[in-house]
Amino acid sequence: VNSTSETDDQTPVNETPVTEAKETEVAAANNQKAVNETPVTETTPEQVVGTDAVSLPEENATSIVIDNRLREASPDTVFQDKTYIDIGGRPGVGKYRDLLLFNLSEYNDAENISNATLSLYWYYPDGIERPEDAVVEIYRPAAAWNPKNVTWTSRDAGVLWTQPGGDWFDMNNVSQGDAPYATITLNGSDIPDNRYYELNVTDLVKEYVSGEYENTGFLIKTRIENADYVAFCSSEVEGENQRPTLTIEEKNIA
Repeated sequence: VNSTSETDDQTPVNETPVTEAKETEVAAANNQKAVNETPVTETTPEQVVGTDAVSLPEENATSIVIDNRLREASPDTVFQDKTYIDIGGRPGVGKYRDLLLFNLSEYNDAENISNATLSLYWYYPDGIERPEDAVVEIYRPAAAWNPKNVTWTSRDAGVLWTQPGGDWFDMNNVSQGDAPYATITLNGSDIPDNRYYELNVTDLVKEYVSGEYENTGFLIKTRIENADYVAFCSSEVEGENQRPTLTIEEKNIA
């Protein structure tokens, strides 16, 4: 999918919100409809098809079920079908966050999980350095969210987030805390190299599989959310070897 490339000061391109859910919902009634507003215009990252993606072991890869973008400048708009997910902040535009959910129903023994890796394919902004490092962070969404209706302000139709932009818990179970379950740093001087970057989410996945917490997925953001905008390929991208992937390794049982 080819879209117009951008920098922070270029004229945005109109974006149409999605109103259809993917195959699985997170909580909420089936008869609710997505917010259907015309969002504030924004520039769409250019889709890049790479040739050097990391090969992920198929036997352990868990297919993504849902990904949704949250955009501060379009607080009441649902974004679900884009070929990219984006995080960070853009001066004069606002903040971006994302929600991801993987189906973990095939796993029933948390103690048998030795490792869980979330792989995100970084491709944008192509060939452009950024003023700030993008410190990518993973948190646990505080409540179930409905992909038909989730926005910057609401987790479902008529159900607001306590904090706009999403409610979360950190690894210490602190509400809106700043101790992420996983983090990586994309230096501002680094150029996207069209490959996967990995985050170790073992602890969070084990908490979900054990039943300690309901599986509400991952909330992804950057630490400072200012001049650190980056984009990854989403589950909607055409190339299967560029989509977000959760790889779970299990111990060998004699």
